[in-house]
Amino acid sequence: MRALLRILLGCSLLVAASAGISALFVRHEVGKLRSALSRNPSLNIAPGTLAPAGWGDPQTLLLVGNDQRAHTTTVPVLPHSNEMLLVRIDPSKPWISMMSIPRELWVPIYPPGQPPITTRFNYAYTAGGIPLLVSTIKQVLGLSVNHVIVIDFNQFKQAVDEMGCVYSTIDRRYYHVNTPDSEQYQEIDLQPGYQKLCGAQALQYVSYRHGDTSLVRDARNQGFLLDVKKEFGPTLVDNIDNFEQIFGQTVQTDAGLHSTTGILDLLGTLISSAGRPVRQVQFQANLLPTYDTASPEQIAASVHSFLYGGDTIPKGSTAATAHAVTNRKVSSGLPLIASSPAELAAGRAAASSLQFPLEYPRVRESLAPGGPIDLSSCPKDAAQVTCMRTYLIHAPSGTAYPAYVIVESAGLLGQYYDVQGTTWTTAPQFANPDQAVQVAGRTYDLYHEGAHLQMVAWFQHGAVYWIRNTLLDSVGNGEMLAIAEQTTPLSNGTAGGTRTSARVRLRAVTVPPPPARRSATTAEQTIGSLAGLLVLLSLPLLAAPLLLRRRDLGRLRASVEELALRESGLLAAVDAANVSPVAGDPAPRSSKQPAGGSSDAPR
Repeated sequence: MRALLRILLGCSLLVAASAGISALFVRHEVGKLRSALSRNPSLNIAPGTLAPAGWGDPQTLLLVGNDQRAHTTTVPVLPHSNEMLLVRIDPSKPWISMMSIPRELWVPIYPPGQPPITTRFNYAYTAGGIPLLVSTIKQVLGLSVNHVIVIDFNQFKQAVDEMGCVYSTIDRRYYHVNTPDSEQYQEIDLQPGYQKLCGAQALQYVSYRHGDTSLVRDARNQGFLLDVKKEFGPTLVDNIDNFEQIFGQTVQTDAGLHSTTGILDLLGTLISSAGRPVRQVQFQANLLPTYDTASPEQIAASVHSFLYGGDTIPKGSTAATAHAVTNRKVSSGLPLIASSPAELAAGRAAASSLQFPLEYPRVRESLAPGGPIDLSSCPKDAAQVTCMRTYLIHAPSGTAYPAYVIVESAGLLGQYYDVQGTTWTTAPQFANPDQAVQVAGRTYDLYHEGAHLQMVAWFQHGAVYWIRNTLLDSVGNGEMLAIAEQTTPLSNGTAGGTRTSARVRLRAVTVPPPPARRSATTAEQTIGSLAGLLVLLSLPLLAAPLLLRRRDLGRLRASVEELALRESGLLAAVDAANVSPVAGDPAPRSSKQPAGGSSDAPR
């Protein structure tokens, strides 16, 4: 009975200590975050514009990228929302949803004190700031917004630099320089390949808006966001203070996130949704030459998917494809054609300059005709359908690793896929594949983006090789696997093995059914995002549950040890007072002896 009382007493003290520690710690962290956010003034939003939400309630966040900067040689840019990203956090759902609003979507806008105008969606921010943008979202989409976060591109550049830059994939050659006789738009000069992007380069990449579609631009931002998340997510808990400061100095928020109550209510929602995967929702729209449109049915379907829909990774069908690739050595019927002899010859020439074998694809997308290959760098002409370059990747330690990239057009405007290789086998992008499959004697790591294969990677010859899908994931799952299986090693100007024979025999017979294609008036969709902003916003908050558990665990361990010591001393004193030793009995243990000093010490 006395032992049971001891246990109950210890548990009661432990629970009380735990509740006190957790409450104090939460208040402390919220205070730090509120202080960081107060470094910039709150957004001027009239009361009643944003919907209220309590502790743990579903919340919708609006992330806005303000592209107000003088980025041409002639005309400065007025305030306008280059990116509008909605984030839905609903504890009742098994995911966190993200959906980009197409900035060029043609909608009616009602500026205060002015006649209504039908124009691009992002004009709402130019005409009336955040209040008009929020009311337009409510009117067009029927969605209420609980909190707003705004970042301009200069702050974005500063944030990327302070994070320590980001390793990301540049899918093709990007180049433009403004001259008095040229078209005036953002200057850019980026080579393709996996590389370290610091502030100025990252800004060029995520904000470039020429030579492709609005959907490709949104997808480019999304790809950068995912790279930021993959690289910095695992170390966030250890650097929470640094991320809070970066977040605070680079964004403006509504007044609700400048208050303890507002942060606590959002924190309650985030804690209830901790560990949920991020789900990317496609906004259904029709692409026209100068703007986008969407029918009421398309808008309703997009909003319904954002609030209630789901998307899963088709691991079963991908595994079935791998089985077919492995066991059936017949023509696949995939939309692939053999690479030309000129392309293979260029690959052999490039292989001689590398310190590891170059894996070259013997097949490519049939929609994209072959083109000339520049071995030193990809040409400035963005219309180049095929190019190759060898270069060095510098790891955070400063070590330089040789690498190469082969850029192939998928035959669609602004969409390129890449075949790459490097000896830096521990690069951030290779962490945590979704699954691994055996195909024709190789093990391939598969990385999914929703229902699509985003990347296929394999380790061989002391290096890592991979195929990266287009920004819109337009290369099918079966094609991605088949291209990977049909790469052949080239070294010292010669081909390895017999896999460079003129006849190409693909092993894939059946492939997962491709996503349903929309009509010619409706383009493929993708989620857009404000580049790294979501990471700067959500990771410090989403990591709060992890941080709470980690620090609470350490403090609770200390509390348990202290309670054990106190219990040991207390019970020893009670034993000494109430139990009189008799002849032959051992003397009672001193109350000063620490617990664990003997085999029968209380635990």
